[in-house]
Amino acid sequence: MFVDFVISGCRRGAAVVVIANALAGAGIAHAQAAAHPLSLRDVLDVLRTSHPTALAAERRTRAAEGSLRTARTFGNPILAYQVDQTPFPGAKSIPDMEREAMTTATLPLENLYQRGPRVAGAKADVRAAEASAQWTRQQLALDAAAAFYRVGLAQIQSATTHALLGWLDTLVTYNRHRVDEGAAAEADLIRSEVERDRVAAEAAMQDAELAKARAALGTFAPPAPAGSSDLRVVVDEVPLPMPADVSGVALAAGRTTIDRRGDVRAARERVSASNAAIASERSMLVRQLGATIGTMVVGHTTTMVAGVSLPFPIFDQNRGEIQRATAERDAATFELAAQERMAAAELAGAYDAARILTDRALTLSRRDSTGFLARADESLRIALGTYREGAVPLFQVIDAARSWADARTTYYRTIATQHQTVLALLVAQGLDLFTAVPGGSLR
Repeated sequence: MFVDFVISGCRRGAAVVVIANALAGAGIAHAQAAAHPLSLRDVLDVLRTSHPTALAAERRTRAAEGSLRTARTFGNPILAYQVDQTPFPGAKSIPDMEREAMTTATLPLENLYQRGPRVAGAKADVRAAEASAQWTRQQLALDAAAAFYRVGLAQIQSATTHALLGWLDTLVTYNRHRVDEGAAAEADLIRSEVERDRVAAEAAMQDAELAKARAALGTFAPPAPAGSSDLRVVVDEVPLPMPADVSGVALAAGRTTIDRRGDVRAARERVSASNAAIASERSMLVRQLGATIGTMVVGHTTTMVAGVSLPFPIFDQNRGEIQRATAERDAATFELAAQERMAAAELAGAYDAARILTDRALTLSRRDSTGFLARADESLRIALGTYREGAVPLFQVIDAARSWADARTTYYRTIATQHQTVLALLVAQGLDLFTAVPGGSLR
């Protein structure tokens, strides 16, 4: 069930009803009437289509495609026209010498054997840019999710503290009446007032944290709601299921591949591009190879001109470039090995973290009377009732109220952290975070 983190969990138990009745005076009613809250799916949709970082990664892919288009282009022919044995303009004609005119076209042939390696390298660069763009989007999505859950936790902490503050106001009023009637010591009134002021200060700090969290989410969310103080988020309050295609046994046996990850694919394509660069540099041993054909006119006689230009490679001008390309290929290979090692470690760590938090979150999220939040509500209800009967001192009631607030904060922090670890596990597997979230929890 989807709930709004602003008001989630404020309907469990009689003591919680007392606290919920004080929310209007704490300013929470206005938040409940605010605009429709954002889901993580809303944030991700905006992120994928209009975030500057994602768009910049897309443009880098288009730039690589432009280089591929250039690599596929053949060289242009060279046209030449030459005149011999003709006078300067305005001078007298040269006797006994016939004018010679030659028209030729030279077609560069080096592209015929250099084009293949260049195209292969450019294609690898395009694939590397696409993989890098995909990885950039996934990392950006994780950052957006972190900002999203930060707002969610700030909302529940602020709402819980304001609820506790409202309850303490009623407790202070209750103790003041008892002191006025002579039924209680003034120490209880002072202690409850100190606790109320402490919680009020805590509420102010949490409201400030919520404002900062909303501003951070504003870098990912739509501009209009992000700039509003009424920005709210809605989060699933149950754990996300673990991905079905990853397990500890598969990780130990090496059966879970990391080849789908964008950073690994980009590193592998950079190795392919560097191999193509070596082949391209080796093909440039013979440069400026060309075929020429044309006509020569001498007097009234026209003859054909044909030839081939072939430089004689006495000195290998590309030996240094071949060495450079080879070294870059070796460096890219080592970087690929390091990236694969890091990706495997991240996948194993993400799986362990998600498994541990999922087990704990499932335990905490039970809906029966023995559930975590249900017991916290019951503890506060019992403490309040026994205090009114004079069976327990005030500090036990205050301690129960703190435990209730801490329990709610701990529960939602565990749920939010579990969600983020599952999302991180999906990214570590190389899955698309925009489409592969299990359980449809992003709506």
